[in-house]
Amino acid sequence: MCLTIPKQVVSVSERVISVKAGRQRETVGSLLAVKKGDWVLTQNSVIIRKITAQQAKEVKQLLK
Repeated sequence: MCLTIPKQVVSVSERVISVKAGRQRETVGSLLAVKKGDWVLTQNSVIIRKITAQQAKEVKQLLK
């Protein structure tokens, strides 16, 4: 089982999606339609699932 930290989409261009988790930013790919502000889970630099802001908050609380 893999653990992934919720990340928020910062920007979306034609082929590149930028996400952030805290102060860390990374570039990822996706087969899902996402927009700036969405919360996502990634694995191997690919978005695997969109989640709600509430779900992201709950996961972050559990990780503290």
